Amino acid sequence: MRARKPGWEATALRILTYPANLAFAGFAGFFLALGVVTALPAAVAATRSMDGWLREDSTTVFTSTFREFAATWRRTLPLGVLAAVVVAIVTVDILFLWAQVTEGTSGLALAIGAATIPVAISVAMMLLAVPVAASRNQDGTVREWLIEAGYLVTRRPFRATVLLALTIAFALTCILLPTIIPFFGLSVPVYLALTSLGGPTPPPPTPRERRHRLDET
Repeated sequence: MRARKPGWEATALRILTYPANLAFAGFAGFFLALGVVTALPAAVAATRSMDGWLREDSTTVFTSTFREFAATWRRTLPLGVLAAVVVAIVTVDILFLWAQVTEGTSGLALAIGAATIPVAISVAMMLLAVPVAASRNQDGTVREWLIEAGYLVTRRPFRATVLLALTIAFALTCILLPTIIPFFGLSVPVYLALTSLGGPTPPPPTPRERRHRLDET
């Protein structure tokens, strides 16, 4: 007896789960990111939650985002504070550069300000890659996540560049349509990073590997 193919209703329902899960994970992440310094920890939690959805077809992305946040915030909060400080400094530098360009002042100021552009690009790429690294190595340390994030960006530079361009385009869309920010402002960049840089998530470490990791630390 031939297996019955799923009807159009099942296909339509499966398609609708994508925006629905993005909205659920995005709203949970937006709520957790309201502390500003918790923005990166919230992105890590949302990424790990959506990784479970994409790999295991889990439909509990909203509640699992909170569970992942509870499981990782002690590791990610210091990194979140550092990320907030770095982003603030880079933002001030970019605003300074823009002011110099519009006022037409000295070339030295422009050269100093222009040096922040590659720094800003590197920071943005790392902020997109760290949550992906945290989803791939769920028992890892912050140091291991940072190393893997750099590896993910340098391994696929073209994808990382396209990812950054899409994220900037989405950020401009959010400026034009600010009502989508609570639902998709965090989840869409995270989803793009996860699908662009993530790839297959490695299996969890064996007990022997965990003991070896503990001995190293």
